[in-house]
Amino acid sequence: MREAEFDIRLTAGELFTFTMHHTYSSASGLVGLGISIGSLVLCAARYKYFDSTTIIALVITGLLFTVVQPVMLYFKSRVQVKKNESINDDLHYRISEEGIEVSQGEQQAFVKWYEVRKRKMVKNAMYLYMSPVRAFIFPESQCGSSFKELAELVKDMMEKYKDYEPEEEELEEDTPETEGKEE
Repeated sequence: MREAEFDIRLTAGELFTFTMHHTYSSASGLVGLGISIGSLVLCAARYKYFDSTTIIALVITGLLFTVVQPVMLYFKSRVQVKKNESINDDLHYRISEEGIEVSQGEQQAFVKWYEVRKRKMVKNAMYLYMSPVRAFIFPESQCGSSFKELAELVKDMMEKYKDYEPEEEELEEDTPETEGKEE
């Protein structure tokens, strides 16, 4: 059986990278980025024709998603790492063909492969989403030398369970079998 075990303690930088990727890879993040860039381009191309109030409004709108939001996300990540005990301590992961076991101190959780909705590979990390807003963050630097094997295991298990419906299996187990037919 293939498996990997490692500990992860997220840093503010790793959490910031995740939140930036999560924010700007969504439709709303891309629309916001488009609005900001469009505002800056419009301001630069037509500044001679606008009054000072319009220029200021366009610059503020332009900086909103390109500067202000990333700065806010960075400070939010720093505060979250400092104040949130579940992020601040080491998380121990054991990933196997059965699922993902995560523990921290006395607390323990187990996630089955069919509960993992999406795998996202980025430059130095892998994100496993259980919901649109909840994900495991696996930085390459903290997963040890087996990051490539880990990524391959996750890919294989997600492929295996991509069409799995747990309800079907549970229904079959819950339905009593009849021994004879009614006439």
